[in-house]
Amino acid sequence: MKVRLRDALAPHMPVVFASSEYELLQLVLRPAQLIVIHGVPPFADARLPARVRHATRGGHVPLVVLASSREPAWRDVGALIESGQVEDVIRTDTERMDALIAAWSLHSDRCQRMVAALRLVHECAPEPLHGFLEELLLNDSAELSVSAWAARTTDGSRFTLHRELAKEGVSPSTLVDVARVLNVVTRVLLFGARLHDALAVSDMRAARRLLARTLGMTPTDVTLLARDQGPQAVRDRTKRAVREMLRRDEWRDAARDAGPDAGRDERSTGGVA
Repeated sequence: MKVRLRDALAPHMPVVFASSEYELLQLVLRPAQLIVIHGVPPFADARLPARVRHATRGGHVPLVVLASSREPAWRDVGALIESGQVEDVIRTDTERMDALIAAWSLHSDRCQRMVAALRLVHECAPEPLHGFLEELLLNDSAELSVSAWAARTTDGSRFTLHRELAKEGVSPSTLVDVARVLNVVTRVLLFGARLHDALAVSDMRAARRLLARTLGMTPTDVTLLARDQGPQAVRDRTKRAVREMLRRDEWRDAARDAGPDAGRDERSTGGVA
């Protein structure tokens, strides 16, 4: 676990480990960007986050617990989060822990938005695409585009990126669109009616066009859906839209592989029948 945590966090911040509660409480007296508790003995205690919060003396640092879904101390996740003792409980046996931990290392409200986007990806995209979409989301920048993504590859080639994704039946542009949709939807869920204040005018226009094209909704529609039916209704609508976006690429590939005579043969067969 130490190796995994170091690999996930080292690109974003220095990492220091504590082997006892006493060491942990001493460490949190120093300035920190993120506190991660691996909730196994001797840290399998649901009251530990409250003691850690008290030790930080009022300074709010995001606190995340890593625990198996079988660990009884961390079953009541909702109550822990609602009380403000922890920001999140990540299930080490059922979730893609490394990406979620990396997201929590990000600054300000971006970490909450990114964690929500990653969980949506893991729920609605095929597993072979998780790594690609995690890379896109975690490296989110002012320019989320195929050219910017290709520039980060080993040889900086769009051709290489297209060839690699073709093995999974998707195009880079579709995955970039998926990442954009998830970013916009999670922003709307986070900011609601205040989204206009969080985005520049040009970004707001782009957000409207993207949601209209993929979800058939406006940012206001998403806000109203979340208010009337709850955030889960928005997440469900988004997951359906993402699955549809990825399926379109599969349909295009199938049509291309079938060749130009596929439709003609089918019609001819129908005539004979």
